[in-house]
Amino acid sequence: MAAGVLGPIAVFGPDEVVGYLVRSSAGRRLFVFRTLAVDDTWAARVPGVYPRVRLLVLVRTAMRVRAVTRLFGYLAKRAVQASSLSDGFYVRVSVLVGGRADTARLRALAREEISRRTAQSGIDAQRGRS
Repeated sequence: MAAGVLGPIAVFGPDEVVGYLVRSSAGRRLFVFRTLAVDDTWAARVPGVYPRVRLLVLVRTAMRVRAVTRLFGYLAKRAVQASSLSDGFYVRVSVLVGGRADTARLRALAREEISRRTAQSGIDAQRGRS
């Protein structure tokens, strides 16, 4: 974290997944995005974030913010780096949270993605040894 004129500044490298909570009088918004290596004019603008990013999830209600926050807690508890999960995973999370998904369905989705990643890394390791 670096000091800025308006407050602390967080700096992330390319391809990092970031959760960014914006609180205002209008309510809370949680942005989940992946940082990019270059500033792409077609990428999404997120308030207070530069350069533009690949927006993966945007939730606006307290219940949905809580659900996504709990998902990140679950990933941290399982020692899974959020950046290691695919953009497709986050798109599915966005669809689930946009509907009436409960926490159990989000956990099941996370378990499925983690097991898929684990199986893929095992296959990649075997190919490297052959």
